Amino acid sequence: MTELLSPVLLAVLGSMLLLGLLLGAYRLVGQRHASTMTMPAAYRAEGQTQWCRGTLRFISGRLVLRGPGGLSVGPWQRGNLDLGVSTPLDEESARALGCDGQIQVPVSYFGSRFELALAEDHYTALRAWIEAVPPGWNSQVA
Repeated sequence: MTELLSPVLLAVLGSMLLLGLLLGAYRLVGQRHASTMTMPAAYRAEGQTQWCRGTLRFISGRLVLRGPGGLSVGPWQRGNLDLGVSTPLDEESARALGCDGQIQVPVSYFGSRFELALAEDHYTALRAWIEAVPPGWNSQVA
C-alpha cells in the first residue's frame, strides 16, 4: 500500500506545484500588460465605514479595483465616472489604512456612489485619465 501511495502523492504534489507556477506566470503576464496602469487605492461604498484596500487598474476604457485575493469591484466605464471634490483623508481613515497624506474623493457612477482613497499624484493621474478623450471618440468628425 505504501509503495502505491508514494508515486500518487508525488504526482499530486507535482501537479499542485505546476499549477501554482502557471497561475503565478499568468498573474505576472497580466500585470505587465502594456495598456494597464495600476496604483494602490482603497474603496468604500456609500454608507460603509470600512475601507477595502486594493489596486486600481486602468484597462482600456475601464477602471477596476482589484482587492485582496483577486476579488474586484467594478468595472466602471471611463466616460460615466464622475469624480467629486477631493478632500484630505480624515484621521480615523488614515489610521485604519496606515497611511498619511492620502486624499479621498467621492465618485458617482450611474447613480451609485462610492469613495476612493489614494495618493494625490495617483488622484491626478486618475482625473487626467477620466477627462482625456478616449481613443476613437468622435473619430468620424471631419
